[in-house]
Amino acid sequence: MAVIDFLEDLGRKISEGARRPLKKVPKAQIQERLRRLKELQMETPEGRLEEEREKLVEEVLQWRKEEISKPLSERLAEALLRHFRGPISSLTQSFKGLDYDLFRASMFISKEKYVAQMLVVSFFAGIFAFIFAYLMYMPLETSILIGLLGFLGGFGYMRQYPRMVWKRRVTEVERALPYALRHMASLLSAGVGIEEAILSVARADYGVLSEEFDLMLRDMRTGASLEEALQRFEEKMASDKVSRVVKQILRAVKFGGNLSDILYKMAEDFAFEYRMRLVEYVQKVNGVSFVYMFMTIVMPTMFIVGILAGSIMAQALIFDIQTMAIILLVAFPGLSLIIINLIKKAEPR
Repeated sequence: MAVIDFLEDLGRKISEGARRPLKKVPKAQIQERLRRLKELQMETPEGRLEEEREKLVEEVLQWRKEEISKPLSERLAEALLRHFRGPISSLTQSFKGLDYDLFRASMFISKEKYVAQMLVVSFFAGIFAFIFAYLMYMPLETSILIGLLGFLGGFGYMRQYPRMVWKRRVTEVERALPYALRHMASLLSAGVGIEEAILSVARADYGVLSEEFDLMLRDMRTGASLEEALQRFEEKMASDKVSRVVKQILRAVKFGGNLSDILYKMAEDFAFEYRMRLVEYVQKVNGVSFVYMFMTIVMPTMFIVGILAGSIMAQALIFDIQTMAIILLVAFPGLSLIIINLIKKAEPR
């Protein structure tokens, strides 16, 4: 009986201990212990070495991410510039006005790096031209000459590329100018200042015009006055419409006047001029479309028919296969591209 009583008493104490709630360790105390443990670990040479290794891995991964995000031509240009900086710098001196063209195109890149990109693009253009000529079964000397012409063509294209970008940006600015002027006029009529109106346009979605207004605000934040920022914008665009707007804003700010009415009137004038030019453009396209159809459909058909008729009469091909392929695959598509380019250039801005 004594043994049974002892076992019952032992079981009762065990069950009471199991039902008793456990004492919880505060969360702050756990975090403090983990922090001390980490500090203790970092005090050891192995811990410091592990931390340095983790930092190095993070830096390498970040560098690789930035490198991969760059275009291939830019990466090749940087490699070329590292190994041939002297000759590239000497070549850069022969390009007068390149820095101004890059500034107007808002291409924030050094002249030397852009010249390196010109060389890389020209090299690939020459290689592709040589391969194309070689695949057309042309003689090796002719293929090399075509490859050289491709290199020179790529070099000339890259030299003109900043000017092309600038002209495209000017076109987009002029296209968005009436809408931005109405935007500014509505804000000015509501009592908002000219700087706040410029800021509102910069934050709006007017494409290149919003970018240029944002650059204007950056100039003003760095110490330039409103007049200097507007004049720099006018010089950069070199557009008659932009010049008219800048002169009217500066005149109204300097001598006073209802600037909101002036801007709204200019927006209406620009919109009316655009509509008139659009009507003229449609009339020109209707006339050029017949020439385009003749050059792209009728002339190739007549050429093939003429070659077949002449070959039947002469009982031999009057043109070899390579010449016919060049005419059909290069000459006629080239004429079509020229006509399309002329139509595109005549588009009203």
